[in-house]
Amino acid sequence: MKNKKSQLKHSLALVILGLLSSSPLVFAANFDSLDHSQSNFEGLDQGTPESVPGKSSILNSLQHSEIDSKKERYFEVLNLLKQNKLDDAQNKIATLLKQSPNEPQFHNLQALLETLKKNPTGAQQSYQKAIDLDKNNLVAQLGLAKLALDAGDLNKTREHANKILAINDKLTSAYLILADVAHKQKNNDMVERILQSGHDKVKGNITQEMELVSVLGRFYVSQKQPEKLLTLADDMVKRHSGNTRALSVLAGAQIANNKQDLAEQTLKQIIKQETRDINHRLLLAKLMSNKPEKEKEVLQLLDETLKIDANNPQADVYKAAYFIKLKRNPEALAISEKIEKQFPKLAIGKLLKGDVFLSDKQWDKAIGQYQQVYKIEPNINVLFKITDIMQSQGKLPEAIALLDAESLKDNKNPALHFKLAILYQQQNNLNQAQLHYEAILSQQADNALALNNLAWLYSQQNNPKSLELAKKAHTLAPDAAAITDTYGYILLKQGQLKEALTVLEKATATAPKDNDMQFHLAQAHAANDDKQKAVEILENIVKSEQTFSEKSAAEKLLNQLKTN
Repeated sequence: MKNKKSQLKHSLALVILGLLSSSPLVFAANFDSLDHSQSNFEGLDQGTPESVPGKSSILNSLQHSEIDSKKERYFEVLNLLKQNKLDDAQNKIATLLKQSPNEPQFHNLQALLETLKKNPTGAQQSYQKAIDLDKNNLVAQLGLAKLALDAGDLNKTREHANKILAINDKLTSAYLILADVAHKQKNNDMVERILQSGHDKVKGNITQEMELVSVLGRFYVSQKQPEKLLTLADDMVKRHSGNTRALSVLAGAQIANNKQDLAEQTLKQIIKQETRDINHRLLLAKLMSNKPEKEKEVLQLLDETLKIDANNPQADVYKAAYFIKLKRNPEALAISEKIEKQFPKLAIGKLLKGDVFLSDKQWDKAIGQYQQVYKIEPNINVLFKITDIMQSQGKLPEAIALLDAESLKDNKNPALHFKLAILYQQQNNLNQAQLHYEAILSQQADNALALNNLAWLYSQQNNPKSLELAKKAHTLAPDAAAITDTYGYILLKQGQLKEALTVLEKATATAPKDNDMQFHLAQAHAANDDKQKAVEILENIVKSEQTFSEKSAAEKLLNQLKTN
């Protein structure tokens, strides 16, 4: 059985651009919208009867005092909502609405409270009340757009977003909402046009530009078009000369475009201007850590970061990890113990100690540290480190038992199911592996890796469903060599010989050094009566010093072809 895994390589650019939880585009949080609602209190003193002699200044003062009081109470409640103190917030909102039933912003607070209580109907009613009181209330329109988006009503979402832009065509949240709608409709051209349009509207305002360029950047990276991000970043730096936020985006764009040397220069420029900057120092250290000749500079950057903020563990954490990478394990262990002593409530010190022991192949000590980490902060990656060590110790049944026990607590974790499926495959327990892949697909029907691996299992059982699954996986990930290989191999097994040859040629062109894939290609050539080509491929891979799972089968086929 050949397992097919995909290793996702995360660009350092995403350190700057940020990672999204679900899609390349997300709607601005309700809290953010409400935080910026202070301007909605402005102008309440318009229409002061200045014609009344002697009373204008007094009335103005009273009105300003009332407005300030409303603002103070508003943000007091907002902070309660942020802290999830819903009962306290509810009592205060009730008092505010009783005192000022016609204040739209208080109805917005009520709407947010209902949202946090998972009552979208109540939230919608409160936002609508705010709009009835103030037809230009942007926060309420944003809230209604978010509710519609969550409900999957894309037409209603678009309607509210367009109303927002009719009031203020420079509000970035509206463009993000419209882009999110286009993204859900799988219209990438429209996503780009919307975000570009918003960017053009807010040019000159660095804060708003940053918001849209960051999303555009993530979009371009996800679409494998990082050169477009670089163009945007270059333009921003030219228009905001010397602005470190613009330079930060430029550094991310340069990294995304594999212009590492330029990114180093840009990061150094930022650090030179921002003498107490930590994040860009760490990013620069990470960027240079793969260059042995930069070791001294990397350590200097980390030491500088520690001097800036000795209570921030990031630099020590990275320094310990860097020493592990350099195989300077005694120094890494000393730093790990320092972190553990300085931050006893954090698990990171123990985690690093586990990594040191793992590097030293002290398996039992490593497992001991990771088990302590898992008790403090249950984490799937730590759990997998424990089971990986167990595997290396020849304790595959124990590793499976541990993961099975955890899966009973968290039966909807796709990563856990995937790990168990792989381990069961290694144990040659195909029925159990199949169950776990099916569990993943019940939650994520478009998980290309699960589709691919389940198709491979089905093919070993001569299940005709294998072709359907393999084709779907290939459609979802057409550039993944392993997935293409599975599809081609199953086509071959099911007698679609010419199509199989075409698909397998594509797979081997993408991964020419994978001898298992080369073997499948040789089988396809043999099946298509091209014995000479098949023998040529087989002789190359059999003579190769590289071991591969189907080497004995390749040797057997080569002998058969030469004999016949």
